[in-house]
Amino acid sequence: MTQEERSQETRSRILAVAEQSFAEHGYDVTSVDSICHGAGVSKGAFYHHFPSKGSVFVALLNAWLAELDRQFTAVQTGDGSVPRQVAAMAAGVNEIYHVAGTKWNILLEFWAKSKADPEVAHSTIDMIRRYQGFFQQVLERGVSEGSLQVKDSNLAATLMLSVVLGLLLQGILDPEGQDWGALMQRVLAMLMDSMGGRKS
Repeated sequence: MTQEERSQETRSRILAVAEQSFAEHGYDVTSVDSICHGAGVSKGAFYHHFPSKGSVFVALLNAWLAELDRQFTAVQTGDGSVPRQVAAMAAGVNEIYHVAGTKWNILLEFWAKSKADPEVAHSTIDMIRRYQGFFQQVLERGVSEGSLQVKDSNLAATLMLSVVLGLLLQGILDPEGQDWGALMQRVLAMLMDSMGGRKS
């Protein structure tokens, strides 16, 4: 194993232990010492990869969102109108609902820490603005192709993002209350129908 491979393996081990600890015990209870102990690494090795506990937290969220981004990108490169692409994106989120497991607890922790940790807050704002812009671009593409009629794409994108985040929060707090992923599919389909343009 090369030095680079060993370094990557150490980083992955730190992230895996931190993810489990954040999900089981919460952000505040999880310490750098406990992460190092669980991962079998020194503090020096930890700080070589991550400048702070918050940066580990942010790295976990970014890795998770990167997978979501890959799914969204794959959907956009395929055929079909924007409403069909949004339906496929919602199906991808539905799948994530069923396989994410403890990551939902981490997402709730992430939102909670955004009020107290500037590093986490910055990442949260970036995430919201990024997906706001992404949804706005999707809607404007739908208008261009004639599949959607949207007078204010920024407002409509805000509505879409609010639906997604609101249902995520409800799903985290009441996981057995509904099939939240399936509900998100239905709600986004309803939004697309309400914005329907010349062709589907």
